[in-house]
Amino acid sequence: MDVDSGLGLMAACYGAGALSSLLLARLSGRLALGVGHLAAFAGAVAGLGIALGVLLGAPGRTLTQPLPILFPFARLSLSVDGLSAYFLFVISLVAVAAALYGPAYLRAHSPDAGPARQAAQGFALNVFLGSMAFVCCADDALTFLFCWEGMTLASYVLVVSDDRDGENARAGLLYMVMAHGGTALLLVAFLILTERSGAFDFMALRAAARDLDPATRTTLFFLAFSGFAAKAGVVPLHVWLPRAHPAAPSHVSALMSGVMLKVAIYGILRFAFDLLAPVAGPLPFSWGWIVLFVGTISAVLGVLYALQQHDLKRLLAFHSVENIGIILIGVGLAMILWRQEGVGGALATVALTAALLHTVNHAAFKGLLFLGAGSVLCRTHVRNMEELGGLARRMPWTAGLFLLGAIAISALPPLNGFVSEWLTFQALLGSASRFHGPAGLVIVFAAAMLALTGGLAAACFVKAFGVTFLGRPRTSHAEHATEAPPSMIAAMVWLGAVCVALGVAPGYAMPLLDAPTATLLHGPVASAVVTARGPLVLSTALMPSGADATAISMTMVAALLLSLTAIAWILRRGLQPALHRAAPTWTCGMKPTSRFDYTATAFAKPLRLVFEALYHPRREVTRETAGTPYVLRRIHYAGEVVDLAETQVYHRVEREISALSQAIRARSTGRIYGYIGFVLGALFVALLLSELGR
Repeated sequence: MDVDSGLGLMAACYGAGALSSLLLARLSGRLALGVGHLAAFAGAVAGLGIALGVLLGAPGRTLTQPLPILFPFARLSLSVDGLSAYFLFVISLVAVAAALYGPAYLRAHSPDAGPARQAAQGFALNVFLGSMAFVCCADDALTFLFCWEGMTLASYVLVVSDDRDGENARAGLLYMVMAHGGTALLLVAFLILTERSGAFDFMALRAAARDLDPATRTTLFFLAFSGFAAKAGVVPLHVWLPRAHPAAPSHVSALMSGVMLKVAIYGILRFAFDLLAPVAGPLPFSWGWIVLFVGTISAVLGVLYALQQHDLKRLLAFHSVENIGIILIGVGLAMILWRQEGVGGALATVALTAALLHTVNHAAFKGLLFLGAGSVLCRTHVRNMEELGGLARRMPWTAGLFLLGAIAISALPPLNGFVSEWLTFQALLGSASRFHGPAGLVIVFAAAMLALTGGLAAACFVKAFGVTFLGRPRTSHAEHATEAPPSMIAAMVWLGAVCVALGVAPGYAMPLLDAPTATLLHGPVASAVVTARGPLVLSTALMPSGADATAISMTMVAALLLSLTAIAWILRRGLQPALHRAAPTWTCGMKPTSRFDYTATAFAKPLRLVFEALYHPRREVTRETAGTPYVLRRIHYAGEVVDLAETQVYHRVEREISALSQAIRARSTGRIYGYIGFVLGALFVALLLSELGR
């Protein structure tokens, strides 16, 4: 698809979807919702066409639109290069599923929604998707910030759209505070660059960045990195994420977790390797090591907190913190290795390839898992895993697809999560053999933490799938559940197919990574260092270049596992005795009920005890007796874990701000003379500081 016409078509689809949702609300809220999602689907398909056209070889051209009346000092412009096209591909991939999933989900989950609320859903979804797409295509600071703010505001509307008890409003408020704090940091970084360049377009910003001294360059990078990290949910800026993502409708949760966080990753890559990168030589020493450290901490803490969650969507939200950390491990390693003498460009390409591949992998399996959780929610209307159970018999398609996503996110072969984490390990271990002393120890530590993260993620999803879908129903909500509508199943099948394709034949996805790796690293492309080999047409081996490289054929692994499964099934059927009698499980003579099943709390308790210093668990036990303290009628247990970032950082900041506000309030006398004195004092201090700064 031609880039200019494709961008115009995508903008037309999203714009028409947003406008038609508002105009059709008076006729029918259901019609407005359906037309809005249909337009979003068309816009996502157009985005896929643009992205694939650029990634597979079509030249990217710039579409410029001057706005002399509104902005005589700047112009809005869009361009699609390899990096933009790749992230547009990731966005559109999940947007197709979300647009297909949304109407049936909203009708089932919120059947009493009025026309205004349905119209708002269609309007905000199109603005959200369009803003994310055009953030990645922005070619100037003004367009970038406008689309970034549109993405934030539209996602806020979607988060608070289903507010029944006020909790969503509180989650949305926290999200807005964190998001706008990050935007303020980005604004400062852009303003400093534009002041030096005298223009807003990225070409002028690149030229201005060449003359920056190292201290200013590093300061600008960490301003931008902090702003993007707030949107990406990096520890300790993640506190909004486990509140806002569960509050949104499930297909919007899939977009926020699977896609919106990746737009922040796009921003980090654009700033580090493009706008602020020095003309020659490696990136500043501190950039890559700090990104690697932050990514490692986010990965470990994200999965540890996810293990203790009983809210299914909140559990998935914490896993987004984990997977963003894994992506940042690859990004940080690529920063460290890029242009380093004696290391070469191949390992940097492997690290960046691992990060980019995990970006699309996480979008696929996390989108699938959120859609699966949404199917459970719309049929049971509960998110607490302790109130579910036994859904595999009642929702077989949802259970099977959720299991597929659970295997993928646990990095188990032969699905896509294994491929990108395996490549990340290859980059880490290859780098550890080339660095010595403390640097080598840091990389080995990151590899060990990544291994720990993979094991804990597998344990977490054993709990999530087992408690939710296996065993007996624990409540009437689970007992009377039915399968999700066909359109919702089709959306999950779409993302499930992506997980299988990228896992079984990942070598064929490598050409999609050539354009972004070439755009950022200007060295060997992904398919040159991660090659496709094998005697069979579908036998694809991943091989990082180098003498100590290792190879693995994911297609052969998948074929082997499929063969072993078939053999086990045949042996089970063949060795089954001719006569057998079904009997209930022995439960000490008592009638088996759901109370005999393992609970999520019990499953996670060993790890809660091991990491007690991190979790700071709180519990409350209430005993109800029958007239005498020696006869217990009922015991009620309630427990929770504490997010240390929230309690040790944000609560303290909140207390300090409250104390300052009280102090200011105590000095508010209500007399005009006092206020004039405050203003004059502030003016004097400002003038004094300006003179000292000259």
